[in-house]
Amino acid sequence: MQVSKLLIRTGLVLSTLGAAGLVALPVAAQTSPGTAPAATTAKQTDDDAAEFARLDKNKDGMTDKSEAVLEPRLLTNFDAADTNKDGKIDKAEWAAFQKNKSLMIKKQ
Repeated sequence: MQVSKLLIRTGLVLSTLGAAGLVALPVAAQTSPGTAPAATTAKQTDDDAAEFARLDKNKDGMTDKSEAVLEPRLLTNFDAADTNKDGKIDKAEWAAFQKNKSLMIKKQ
C-alpha cells in the first residue's frame, strides 16, 4: 500500500513538472515577426564567410580564378561576379554573388 502511494505521488509530481515544461515551451518558442529572417540571414552570412574563407587558399582576402575552381558555379560566373573587373573576387563581391546567385548561370 505504501509503495502504491509513493508511486502515485511520484507520478503526480513528474506529471506536474512535465506539464509546467510544456506550458513554458510554446512561450519560449514564439518569436516576433521580424526575428526568424534575421536569424536565417545571420546564419547564411556566417556560412557565406566560411565558404569564402575555404575558397581563399592563400588568405589574401581575395579569390582568383585558380582558387575559384573549388566552386564550379563561381568559376562559371567569375566574370559576372567580378564586378570591378580586377580579376579577383573580394568579400563584398562574394556577398553580392551569393545574394544574387539565382540570377547566375548554372554549370552545365
